[in-house]
Amino acid sequence: MKTSASTSSDGGLQPHLGWRQTVRLWLAWSGLLLALGSAGCAKVGPPVPPPRFTLAAAGEPTATQYGDQIVVRFVATDRAARADILRRIEPRNAPLALPEDRFVQDARLIGSLTGQELSSGAGPAYADAFDPQDTSWKDKRIRYAIRLVDARGRPSPLSGYALVYPALSVAQPPRDLQAAVTQEAIRLQWQPPEQNLDASPATEVRFNVYRRAAGSAVESRRNSAPLPTPQFAETDFTFGEEYEYVVRAVSYVQGAPVESRPSPALRVRPVDTFPPAAPTNVTGASAAGIVNLFFPSSPEKDLRGYIIYRRERGTNDPPTRLTPTPIQRTTFQDLTGVRGRVYLYFVTAVDVFGNESERSQPVEVEVVP
Repeated sequence: MKTSASTSSDGGLQPHLGWRQTVRLWLAWSGLLLALGSAGCAKVGPPVPPPRFTLAAAGEPTATQYGDQIVVRFVATDRAARADILRRIEPRNAPLALPEDRFVQDARLIGSLTGQELSSGAGPAYADAFDPQDTSWKDKRIRYAIRLVDARGRPSPLSGYALVYPALSVAQPPRDLQAAVTQEAIRLQWQPPEQNLDASPATEVRFNVYRRAAGSAVESRRNSAPLPTPQFAETDFTFGEEYEYVVRAVSYVQGAPVESRPSPALRVRPVDTFPPAAPTNVTGASAAGIVNLFFPSSPEKDLRGYIIYRRERGTNDPPTRLTPTPIQRTTFQDLTGVRGRVYLYFVTAVDVFGNESERSQPVEVEVVP
């Protein structure tokens, strides 16, 4: 392509461009100016990752019926400031699989646990009550899930589901729990319930006994299998310790056991006021002015030791105690007898609580020179 030229102000030649070249040049300059302008306004930084949950989901929850309550338990991370309990009531025969978005859409927030409640010794638990006299529950299933929340209000992923089918013919709690302490056992007895929560008769009810340390929320079941009668002998205990007992009635609904709410708690502090048995078969012999006593060891588990007493034959004086403190040996030497005199010796057993047995049968021994 040919171009024309003109004279510049300095006497040089200035080329004249064709119209196509002029457009291209204008577009190039426009693009450069836009690039420079954009570079002056835009912020440049590392790529931003998608938002992530700061808390892991709560551990797989469980839901257990106790009378007219459903108790939901789960495990929460120690960073959770709150736990929200979500509930969905659905037909009993609805599909078991349920997408999370559908659950969240239909579920209702029924309560929350604080951070302090989440860290309780017994583990987090939420009690959800229902009315067993409402017969519509026969056709219902309850689905629970947990969402944790941190201190800044950020939620965790939703936990898994816990399902429960409410039972209506569940016994009322036992009542009038009482205890009698013996040396071998804490003997508990109570009044069984007469009715179920739905007002039907309570028949074929069994019982579970639970114990916790006084002031604790952690309890353990004491019987290995549900009890057929309203009584129980607790043999695994320590005198001086304080315990709390509760009893729950056990109903069988379609073959599955369902416990009632607990009876009122009974606090028991067993005290040992039971003396050991008196020692038996005490024998004695003397030589060189020394009296030697012998007796079998006591079978008592809480034995502390033995005390030796002596009284001269033919007197009515109270026996003299020869051992200021209980001895652990089953032999004893009396070096204080008067030679030629006859003495009656007695032995008693003492336990660790200071309970002293009756005296043994006396054994007569003459102090032989």
